[in-house]
Amino acid sequence: MGAGREALAEALRHVGVRESPPGSNRTMFGRWYGTDGVPWCAIFVSYCFDVGAGVVLCRGWHGAGVGRRGVSYVPTLSAWLKATGRVADEPKSGDIAIFDWDGGVPDHVGIVIRAHGSGVDTVEGNTAVGNDSDGGEVMRRFRSRRHVALYGRVT
Repeated sequence: MGAGREALAEALRHVGVRESPPGSNRTMFGRWYGTDGVPWCAIFVSYCFDVGAGVVLCRGWHGAGVGRRGVSYVPTLSAWLKATGRVADEPKSGDIAIFDWDGGVPDHVGIVIRAHGSGVDTVEGNTAVGNDSDGGEVMRRFRSRRHVALYGRVT
């Protein structure tokens, strides 16, 4: 099946999960990671890859937010994907999508469900309609490719 698709299957099982209380960044994913109450989109992706596919993102990497279970900081995840040759030109199901809303450092991350036309369908943690990067819920989203900084493929 492949690590990305296994991680995607795990991610889809959690669609609808919300932080509790709302606005707290407190989730089962943060508790699992060992750092609850912080922005958790990268923690969610780390959870899906570790629990769903047995892959620890950023293992052995030295950077902000790297822990024994993965990574909590999107710019570090982006740097790791680039430095380890995991950047993909065209997205496939199970790839990691790193988003940049404003041309600065990467802001958010999700897992690609499928690519089509000018966008990608993803599953993401800590998002909501109206709050793309800190919305408090696991959701399926459609994203324009213009907001994707890079796609990463973990095998």
